[in-house]
Amino acid sequence: MSIIAAASRQALRARAPAVRIARRNLGDSVTGPPITDFPANAQLAMSFFTKSPMSYGEFKQQCISLRLFAFMGVAGGCAISFFLNPPKSSYWMRYSPLYALSYVKNCFVGSAPPIFLTEKVEREVNVPAIAAELISTRRLLSAGSDSEEEH
Repeated sequence: MSIIAAASRQALRARAPAVRIARRNLGDSVTGPPITDFPANAQLAMSFFTKSPMSYGEFKQQCISLRLFAFMGVAGGCAISFFLNPPKSSYWMRYSPLYALSYVKNCFVGSAPPIFLTEKVEREVNVPAIAAELISTRRLLSAGSDSEEEH
């Protein structure tokens, strides 16, 4: 073995501890059951409340498993709250799940009468004559007297 090769190996060994110290442990390693394994995660989530963890890794896994069910609970609670007590905006009324059901129903069953008029309404009252009378005399002569003597 040459002296240069031995020196380079010695330098590599001397540098190796520093390289090991400089390694970043970012916590990317996976421990515990996969997120799709609900029974195993449920067992770990329940152990969060019943068992004191022996290490940080066990505590972290309990928190990860509990987070799965906490998220489902909060998201489900918000969805049920919106369903039972929806916002009063017209956007929600138009795009809510209940509107979709009523839209399908209205496709097959006749709809209610429209809110706005579809044709002109004929009245018995002559509005231009009443307006002219009010403008010229400031009272309705055909309506009778409004004095207090008659009471």
